[in-house]
Amino acid sequence: MKIPKFLVFSFFIFAFTAISFERAIDAQPPKDAVIDSNDNEVLIGFDYYIAVTSPFDGMSIANEASCPPPVVRRNNLSLLPIKISSVVDSNDNVVREDTNINLEFNIELNSTTCNVPPIWKVEFNASMLQWLVTIGGDRSHNRFQIARSCPYRKYFYQLRYCPSLRSIQFPCVTVCSFFKDGLNYLALNGDPIPIVLGQLASVSST
Repeated sequence: MKIPKFLVFSFFIFAFTAISFERAIDAQPPKDAVIDSNDNEVLIGFDYYIAVTSPFDGMSIANEASCPPPVVRRNNLSLLPIKISSVVDSNDNVVREDTNINLEFNIELNSTTCNVPPIWKVEFNASMLQWLVTIGGDRSHNRFQIARSCPYRKYFYQLRYCPSLRSIQFPCVTVCSFFKDGLNYLALNGDPIPIVLGQLASVSST
């Protein structure tokens, strides 16, 4: 069967366009590195704390809550170490703004946290009618990003939750603070919170 010339021509145009688009993506410079409070680049695999700038609260777990337990803001004496990992395999060990990451508490969990993974996820809480950040997630679908909060504040960022389903990624939503029953929950509705990242390990920029 003879293939019409216009189909052959269309195929070459499509192939050329796809290759050009792929090269254009590869040619883009890397996004800005996330900087911690000591002016160092934040690195994959090291322990950090994530704190709200005012008042200075750290991220912790509401152990007295339901299973899986929500992530909450507590005073800085209760902050827990958080490890950042990349969603995709990469030779770049620097955490960059507006790129997909996984967040997890780097702690040993016990029976009070119902033995779920310490990976952050978002789950709907029917009693609060809120989407809350909890632990118990997996690395494939529970994607977050660290985005610049204020262009004039070097270390101020905000967290975003970026839901995905199979190969589809939906628009990111800013993680906020929601107060109820004496606890400040991390949620997808409430007051936006600026955050800073600090070292909990000896980290040097590369």
